[in-house]
Amino acid sequence: MNNLWVRHVREAIRTGFSGFIDLSDYAASSDSLREKAFLSRGLAALAVQRYTGLAPSEAAKSVVDGSGDNGLDAVVIDDAHRQVILVQSKWDGTGNRGLGLGDARNFVAGFKDLLDLKFTRFTPALQAQEEVITAALDDPDISFLLVVATTGRAELAHPVREVFEDVLKEMNENRQTVSVEILGLNEFHALIAGGVDGSRVSLKATLENWGVTGEPYEAYYGVVSAESIADWYERNGDRLFSQNIRKSLGRTSVNDSLIDTLLHEPENFWYFNNGVTALCESVKKTARGATSRTFAEFQLSGVSVVNGAQTVASIHSAARKDPDSVGRAKVWVRFISLEGCPSDFDAAVTRATNTQNTVESRDFVALDPEQSRLRTELVLSLKKTYSIKRGEPTPELANGCTVVDATISLACANRDPNLAVVAKSRLGSLWESTEKAPYRLLFNPGVGPYRLWRCVEVMRAVDSRLQERRRALGERPKAIALQGNRLVLHLVFRALDISRIDDADFQWDEELAKVPEVADSVLDALIKCVDKNYPTSYVTSLFKNAAKCRLMVDEIRGA
Repeated sequence: MNNLWVRHVREAIRTGFSGFIDLSDYAASSDSLREKAFLSRGLAALAVQRYTGLAPSEAAKSVVDGSGDNGLDAVVIDDAHRQVILVQSKWDGTGNRGLGLGDARNFVAGFKDLLDLKFTRFTPALQAQEEVITAALDDPDISFLLVVATTGRAELAHPVREVFEDVLKEMNENRQTVSVEILGLNEFHALIAGGVDGSRVSLKATLENWGVTGEPYEAYYGVVSAESIADWYERNGDRLFSQNIRKSLGRTSVNDSLIDTLLHEPENFWYFNNGVTALCESVKKTARGATSRTFAEFQLSGVSVVNGAQTVASIHSAARKDPDSVGRAKVWVRFISLEGCPSDFDAAVTRATNTQNTVESRDFVALDPEQSRLRTELVLSLKKTYSIKRGEPTPELANGCTVVDATISLACANRDPNLAVVAKSRLGSLWESTEKAPYRLLFNPGVGPYRLWRCVEVMRAVDSRLQERRRALGERPKAIALQGNRLVLHLVFRALDISRIDDADFQWDEELAKVPEVADSVLDALIKCVDKNYPTSYVTSLFKNAAKCRLMVDEIRGA
């Protein structure tokens, strides 16, 4: 069976990626070596497709495999979900081998080098992405998915598993930042079989308080028990998402919130969640419940969840932890029949349901009267524009700022370094509730236009100076300057005289002029502190660790 499945995957790669995979470095190689490189790179591109839904030509561009690839065979930045996906690919013609210990160590070492901005250790294909990767690493909400893609076994030997467990333990010490997934022959075969009739998903579903829309296309809607949805995923796995642009994302902050609601407030899940939309090749209502709209049973064929994959996977995860709680949750579901629909209707529904705007915690900040007050006072006092809502034009630097600028700068100006860490690691959490801390520590009646604008000016001056310094720094110091930027900003604020920052008559320009020199001094001290105390730590996770950052602040200020 393994040999047959390997052939299936080989043919899928040939069909999907021929002409797209760069093999210029194998021009002088034998046919067998060139074929092996093509299959390994194609497998990496197929793994990228599995998580991003990119077209084959675009997925192929993510491949960075080559001599000196440092364990990374494909890298792609998923901007929509703020995730960096890293792939190590191993083509196994037998279908039986597992990942080797050396390969696992190389993968993790390459990941660490990437976080430390050691781009010279990678292929030119990856180095060409230096700018976009560096920008992604500066995103406080970025996460990383490490994917092992192999046509061998997905099971890891104990020493190999420990390599990944170690990196997860360190990187996820404070919040879920890194995930690891292993795609073996079984997973790849299921992926390519997604469009084959033998892998079509058929379900029975009971809808409560159901309804129907008959024109122009038939669709049924109603409430389904979360327990039933967990069973769908248990039986079918990611085959449920065969037409979705995304599969299950694993552990994300959104999914963690879904699971928390299911475990602790299952009765509220229906109110808090947008539900699930599924396309079906056919929808047949059975005779059960035929005379009532209270409930009805449906036979569904060719089912694909096109919106709500994360909801389905989160329900399944929660059900494994506490099936009794999940049994009390209900989910809003739509089943859209494709019978009688135009040939491209399924793609149109998938695209539309996955591109609608989502509400973020920042959006609720616009409802806070303090923000409206600050907008007015900034205009009247300083002739500055204050952009609060997403979608509003971003002011030119000299003419104003956004609520994001204000939040980060005010957090770093606070005497508690924990807020600077939060601004770096979980910016959205500063807006989670406009009624209590930490939001109220930053935005309250005591914060006026001069404090807000001057804090933003300091942040911009520090960021500008750090950007200049990074050009001349070595690889790890450069990573410290990038990832430690908010801690540097906090320490700069602590070194400046901001006792009269609210005073309109204060000679602020004189204080602001000190920022570049102070930033230089702080950065140099921070680099020494990190090298002394945390020489082998992942820089990305280090500056998201509140306890370690507090210790560094105390040491640098006491020096």
